[in-house]
Amino acid sequence: MIIRVGMEEDPGNRYTAWALDFPGCFAYGADEGEALLNLPRALLEFDYWIRLHIEKPWYELDGLDFHVDETFVVTRVDHNAVEYEINAFFLDDLRPLSAEELKQTDLVFSWQHEELLAGVEFVDRPALEEIQLGERWNILGILGHLARAEIWYLQNLGLDVKSPPSAVKSLDAIEYSYQLVRQYLQTLEGSVKITSYAQEQWSARKFVRRLLWHRRDHIDHIRKLLGVVPR
Repeated sequence: MIIRVGMEEDPGNRYTAWALDFPGCFAYGADEGEALLNLPRALLEFDYWIRLHIEKPWYELDGLDFHVDETFVVTRVDHNAVEYEINAFFLDDLRPLSAEELKQTDLVFSWQHEELLAGVEFVDRPALEEIQLGERWNILGILGHLARAEIWYLQNLGLDVKSPPSAVKSLDAIEYSYQLVRQYLQTLEGSVKITSYAQEQWSARKFVRRLLWHRRDHIDHIRKLLGVVPR
């Protein structure tokens, strides 16, 4: 089974190996080789996590052969006097999403949301508000950032959606963005529209890829802050 990989290179920062046919599955590395070495484990962990939620997944993993189909080098540009990072847009991101793919996306996104809320539901308020050494945000700040980013992703598709007021509590904001994403997901079926923001291109498939990556990345981030997994 060929596992198609999109390699996002950001020299001096990190490399990201995207499993293009498995939105929500990715691996980081200090270089391309390390990212590729980390991807098989990430895919097996993704498979295990999916099987915690559904008895028979929509894919079969057998005789895995990882192949880098595309490479994209991250660039940075000046946008309104602020440095803006242009992240990967692969040729694969041009492929329209099918109804079945969007149903799968909705499932994964919903399971991620359940995991996210379960992870913070019984955490004491001081732990949610503490900014740990070396961190930009506390856990509530991460939730607010997630909500704003998800709405921004929708806006980058040209959708007329509004961000919640800054005074809205983080848990309410993340619920708002979750419901908004689910509302618009099925409208993306078959879309071939390409939009751009600050020279960065967006499509429905890129939206799904970034959406599920960002949730997973920050779920794992919060777990680390809470000591659920080793640092």
